[in-house]
Amino acid sequence: MTQLTLRALLQGCGDDVLREAVHRWCGPVDGKVGRKDLAATAAAMEDERRVLERIGTLPRKLQDLLEVFFGEQGSVRAVHELFAEHGRNFKSRFDLEAALAALQREGFLWPTKDKRWASFESPCWAAPGELVACVLECRKRRQRLLQDSLTLQGHLDARFFRERVENLAGKGSAKNGAGKNGGSKADAAQKAADHARKIYKLYTMEGAMDQRLQKLPEKVRVVVDAVLHRHGGLASWDDLEQDVGSDDDIDYAFLGKSIEEAMLGTACSLDLAPLGIQPAERAVVIFHEVALHSIRRRGIECRPQVGEELVCGGDFASNVSRFLRELQQNKVLFTADGDLFKASQKRIAGMLLPVPGGFLAPEQLLEVLYRFCLQRRLIDRRGERSLRPTPAGLEFERASLADQVKMLLGHFVEDRSLPGEAYHQTRMRRVLLRLLRRAEPMLWQDVSVLPFLSRNAYLAQLEAQPTEEFFAARFQGGGYTPTESLQQMCWNLLIWIKKRLFPLGLVDIGLHGGRVTALRLSRLGAELLDADPAGKVGGTRSSVIVQPDFEVLVFPGDDVHDVVHQIDRFAHRTKSDHVHQFRIDEDSVRAGVADGLSAAQIVQELTDRARVPIPQNVLYSLEEWANKSPS
Repeated sequence: MTQLTLRALLQGCGDDVLREAVHRWCGPVDGKVGRKDLAATAAAMEDERRVLERIGTLPRKLQDLLEVFFGEQGSVRAVHELFAEHGRNFKSRFDLEAALAALQREGFLWPTKDKRWASFESPCWAAPGELVACVLECRKRRQRLLQDSLTLQGHLDARFFRERVENLAGKGSAKNGAGKNGGSKADAAQKAADHARKIYKLYTMEGAMDQRLQKLPEKVRVVVDAVLHRHGGLASWDDLEQDVGSDDDIDYAFLGKSIEEAMLGTACSLDLAPLGIQPAERAVVIFHEVALHSIRRRGIECRPQVGEELVCGGDFASNVSRFLRELQQNKVLFTADGDLFKASQKRIAGMLLPVPGGFLAPEQLLEVLYRFCLQRRLIDRRGERSLRPTPAGLEFERASLADQVKMLLGHFVEDRSLPGEAYHQTRMRRVLLRLLRRAEPMLWQDVSVLPFLSRNAYLAQLEAQPTEEFFAARFQGGGYTPTESLQQMCWNLLIWIKKRLFPLGLVDIGLHGGRVTALRLSRLGAELLDADPAGKVGGTRSSVIVQPDFEVLVFPGDDVHDVVHQIDRFAHRTKSDHVHQFRIDEDSVRAGVADGLSAAQIVQELTDRARVPIPQNVLYSLEEWANKSPS
């Protein structure tokens, strides 16, 4: 990529142009501009902080135009090429040339008179090589900032191997010269890369990580344990001082030196503000590989105590069906703002199956499923401000529980109504689901493990450039300050688990002393995330008993969520506990028929799982109610 130095660009320019360039970067100049002034200007263009600060003050339109000169096509661009490629951003070619002149006044671009590029019909403009090199080097380093700071692989590469490998590879591509042992530079670069991989593999062996942790000084190990198990491997020094207390024998620098020498972590400043995260001026980082091993091992060795189990099953999907059925049978009105009337809201909320633990109050539960139905177009707002199910809503009612939960899960992953920065939270939720898929079903683990591991894995693979570009618009408008800290990212993810994944039935929650201490992948979650039938998770099948008084008892099994969801379609649920209780009547059977069931299907569902024969009076009534035309 051809570049022109500042001195080459300003050669032959008038004194006014030189004076303005120096003034923009170094301040006012008295007298004639000399070589020292130009050298000072070139040095200012190599000052990363100064360059980023000045670019940040430019209007967005000029920033976008300047960005073109940092691209792969080089820092020298002809006006006709710029207009052909980016003319849509300008009113006319004159507007483009005015923007170029504005960047010249700010000291970023100058027209080049070199005959290699300039022509009479299309003048060329160029950015100084010093400025371009500074910006590209800064972006290159920021692109690797998280990986170099948060992962052992990135730390080893940055500290010992990357520069050497790049230099050898560069020399090898430029000239296939011989190395000390007669091999080419490219071969030497490949050997250095192989050596780096072997060193990384040795440092990440589980036994080696355990030994290095045990050899830490006692006071350092106490702090490291706090970082790992209270903060998930990432913590600010201020928070740690509150957790472990102040100690004159250990300070921030000593802690950083100790864990760096042990190849366990580092102490550094994490400038996360451009990524939409609160910066950590003094952060303590335990490398992702070490944190992953330590947190998982502790989770296996120290299983949480669970005094009370909270299970939802497929109740949320059943609640959606209940809501849609209510819209079919009764007229439900909404206000001018699109909200349900208070009377309707209270009546429908009382019909819904409650969420155990109180994580979603009845009104909140109704609001969540109402917004889901609207956004997925399962319901439609019609005349007289009434709501009715759409054909898609009727299809949803007749779909299997697995298909219903998958649609709900897809909606909840993108849910922006919960706390936290939506850009990060939606991506961390996908990481969490991948980790949850690998979890052992029905095995309790500490409630903080999944949020910690999800955040760490997400940050370790986060691409800095597109993320910075996303948040750049907010900073450009002014007044934006990231509000979510590293710790809050985890707690907001935990809120999503409690208020979305748990009501959906994908995880169960464990309480101890009234506090949420544990969670586990439920049988429904194992089936949905692994696409395996629930029978593979366990081995027992749910069964039912139908009483002559039309009461139905559902006994637990590995597929109980499917059975309960199916019976919910033609029976009223009266109790949800270890044994689920239902009652069948004429209205419930008619609702099931309206939902697409036939009398034969209802009888088959009950007969197939019945522990004892179904009473004849129940069979007769089911047939009569199902075949009776609605009045």
